[in-house]
Amino acid sequence: MPNNKMHYIITSITLGAIAASSALLISLTNLATRKQIDINEKNKINAGISEIFGENTEISKEYAIKDFKYTNYVYEVKREGESSEMFAFRTSGSNSYGKISLLVGFNYYQIPGGEEFEYVFSSISVIVNEQTYASTLVENYIDPVNDNKRNYEDVSCGATYGAKLIRDMINEAKEVTKTDFRKE
Repeated sequence: MPNNKMHYIITSITLGAIAASSALLISLTNLATRKQIDINEKNKINAGISEIFGENTEISKEYAIKDFKYTNYVYEVKREGESSEMFAFRTSGSNSYGKISLLVGFNYYQIPGGEEFEYVFSSISVIVNEQTYASTLVENYIDPVNDNKRNYEDVSCGATYGAKLIRDMINEAKEVTKTDFRKE
């Protein structure tokens, strides 16, 4: 019997050492890669802003958004030499088919004949698309929406659940435009 107890103690110590060294290895890997992951994410966001609003655009301000399901950040975008206002709403969501993260672009225009302004949907750019039917979603929904060949409310595309999620993200971004998100 005493020999059996020693076997259990050695097994426990060995498994504990393996778990501790695995946790240490994961932590070190995270430390080594976190900076590059953040840089890649920033580059993807900047590329998405250029995709939505064109070249020579950059983020001038960033606003963190709370109390909304999908919308996390709003980026105020400026183009060199122009005073027009453009905004990219960063949204993230998931459904049973996977995760998706987007930039939803809006231009801020003055309503003709008045002094009021309104946000007008421009297009979307994908940051992360882990949907099961990702290529179908892009080809049959995202690309046509961006080319103004499909209304974003029309979600019947072969990847309907992904399209519904994107539609909900766009509609929520529209709701955020009605708030005072620029208040710091």
